[in-house]
Amino acid sequence: MTAQQPPRVPAAVAAVVATQALTRLGHRITTEEASILGRATVEALAADGWTIAPTPAGVRRLSQVSPALWEHDLPVLAGLARGRTAREIATEMDTPEPTVRQRIARLLGRTGAANSAELLAIAYQSGWMAALAPEPRGPITLTQQQLQILALIADGLDNTAIADVLGMPLNTAIGHMRRVYAALDATRPGQRNHSSRCLAVALAYQHGLLPFPARPATPAA
Repeated sequence: MTAQQPPRVPAAVAAVVATQALTRLGHRITTEEASILGRATVEALAADGWTIAPTPAGVRRLSQVSPALWEHDLPVLAGLARGRTAREIATEMDTPEPTVRQRIARLLGRTGAANSAELLAIAYQSGWMAALAPEPRGPITLTQQQLQILALIADGLDNTAIADVLGMPLNTAIGHMRRVYAALDATRPGQRNHSSRCLAVALAYQHGLLPFPARPATPAA
């Protein structure tokens, strides 16, 4: 007789567990560790004879980009990368603004980012934005100090912290940041400061001004 197979646990459960781990633990767990936890949970459930019914289609779907994302997170990240405000993203998505703000807050908590600029840096470094077409720009030339400022913005530092790192008065540092935004064409009429920060970080990764983390070499066959 053929041995009875244990009930099948949907593979998506692994991604759900990973997402919950990232949401609850934030920066204390990496995406890779969360994925391992998710797979181990699925294996343990299957071995113990559990079965889990999948969520009906159309309720909430995990993104194919990463187990850390829901599909509705990607348009939010794309909007931030375009320098959009939460209100503008809500209009483009035909979604209530509080919902968009809630999704941004969840992404911040899930990644441990201090603000939306650092969230975008994490998104680009994690490969989540690979499908987003870069904003066209001509040649961009920044000084070493401007590149340092850009990196500090991507690290989630606020204006005061950046001024402290640079060892200059706050107003002077803000002036330098504005020149960085201007060099990147990351300003818009009436645009808020955090939107300029987000657009500047996105442009920096799109045009190779900030480095991506080194990927391990693929072992030879």
